[in-house]
Amino acid sequence: MALDGLVLKSIKDELTATLIKGRLDKIYQPKDNLLTLRFRLPGENIELLLSAQAQSPRVHITEEDRKNPLRPPAFCMLLRKHLKHGRLRKIEQPDFERILKFYIDSKNEAGTIETKILIIEVMGRHSNIILTTEDGKILDSIKRVTSDMSRHREILPNLQYKAPPAQDKVNPRKVKKKRFLELIQADIERPIFRALLENLRGISPLIAKEIAYRAGINRKDKLRKIDSLSLNRLWEEFQKLITTIENKDYQPTLIVNTDGSFEAYSTVDLTQFPQAEKKCFDSTNQLLDYYFTNVLKRSRISNLTASLNRTVENSLNKAQKRYRRFKGQLKGARNAEKHKIKGELIKANLHQMKPGQDKLKATNYYSEAQEEMIIQLDPELSPIENAQKYFKKYEKAKKSVDYLENEFRKAKNEISYLKQVAVHIEQAEEIADLEAIKTELSEEGYIKTKQKQKSKSKQKNKKSKPLKFKSNDNYDIRVGRNNRQNDYLLKRVASNDDIWLHVKDLAGSHVIILNHTGGEVPQQTIEEAAHLAAYYSKGRKSSNVPVDYTLAKNVNKPKGAKPGLVYYEKQQTLYVTPAVEVIKELKNSQP
Repeated sequence: MALDGLVLKSIKDELTATLIKGRLDKIYQPKDNLLTLRFRLPGENIELLLSAQAQSPRVHITEEDRKNPLRPPAFCMLLRKHLKHGRLRKIEQPDFERILKFYIDSKNEAGTIETKILIIEVMGRHSNIILTTEDGKILDSIKRVTSDMSRHREILPNLQYKAPPAQDKVNPRKVKKKRFLELIQADIERPIFRALLENLRGISPLIAKEIAYRAGINRKDKLRKIDSLSLNRLWEEFQKLITTIENKDYQPTLIVNTDGSFEAYSTVDLTQFPQAEKKCFDSTNQLLDYYFTNVLKRSRISNLTASLNRTVENSLNKAQKRYRRFKGQLKGARNAEKHKIKGELIKANLHQMKPGQDKLKATNYYSEAQEEMIIQLDPELSPIENAQKYFKKYEKAKKSVDYLENEFRKAKNEISYLKQVAVHIEQAEEIADLEAIKTELSEEGYIKTKQKQKSKSKQKNKKSKPLKFKSNDNYDIRVGRNNRQNDYLLKRVASNDDIWLHVKDLAGSHVIILNHTGGEVPQQTIEEAAHLAAYYSKGRKSSNVPVDYTLAKNVNKPKGAKPGLVYYEKQQTLYVTPAVEVIKELKNSQP
């Protein structure tokens, strides 16, 4: 979804009404190609965001707090030098292009008022933020563009600013009906929405389709199929849209899909989605701030989820390989008695064996059936050396059992742990939840990080806390969102009389019912907590999920076990089908 000239026009109008005469108090550059400008106005501070990032170029007022680097980048320092404490005099949008110019008056070193122009070009990967003098000399830009990068336009200090090459389109605010129809009908094989898109400046595909929809025309219909009456309706709807813009009668609208993702946004009502959920805003600035905050958050969640899933999947594959290897070796080691028997049988048959013999057929006196056994021999060894060889195999296998059992148990526990982590990743709802899991994996050695990164992760981890719920009987319930939180709930939060719950034989969160009264916890509260345990587990989409519960004093953590791994006793089991309505009701009761 592109930020088109129409949306930028409404942003310009709102910023003009809000920021003009405001004093530019603070200038920050929290990320590459992104600025925040804090304007001081009577009784309030307003933060303006300017982004030239390729995936999210935009300009709007923002309420989101961003962390700024300790050392400001060079472009940020330049802006502070020329613009700090300046007054915003006017904002321009040249010829309905995706460009805004901010005219800021500030004092130079001699104390004289000078005007500088801060220009933002919202053009996808070609977006830029440029500072010029009033006569257009470039002081610098957030992205320098050399002749090697673009043969059309250089953007470097001391060059004269030139606007991006103009497209062969007309300004929709100035076009007359005759010219409009001529442009639309120039190629009768074009779909109607493309005819609008390719001839009118500042009109996005979304708005081109909206105009066609309002005119009752299939947006994919080619011009040769459209009669003059329909073309007149197209002109009328186009004019209505332009009148809306001129009158500043904006209706900032966001179209939301059933899964919560965003389909489209604009500064006008989008009638082409009659069945969709519409979220309306008081201003286009609010719309863009909400949209980009949530879209970028979803993107960060998606990227971090994918990264953590890859880490867990790779680690799980390795743990499963170790599990299978140790299982096989342990099975062989536990059969060590056979080596001892073979050695004893060789000793018992020394009198009939010959040098160079490669096998021995002997009766197995150690078996009740006393079956014949074929024993493989090394012809290079003497009979007694072959017997000793089998005794050595027996001793070696016998000694390895303890080691193999320990490694087998560790691999098995690691698989359980990683499956638990995978569930927490899948069900994470916030960046803080994922960051906490990342920190956990880092501290457990699954992710290699530098020391500074570790300390940053710990700071982020503080923001992620166990979920809090309140049952209908007014009991507090806590749900861990990662394995370290599960340990925290058991060690630091739960007391002996509290009730601990967990799905049976599945990965999932630990759930604690805080028994503040010290009496018997009502069955309804236990059932509600069981719903939470099932919902925040691998069994979320299953029915009749078994949930074990017991007193917290009956839950213990094995020495040296990974986070979240426990053993318990004296449990009872409830079978529940996670009900969304129960979860919603409990969520609404969160303290």
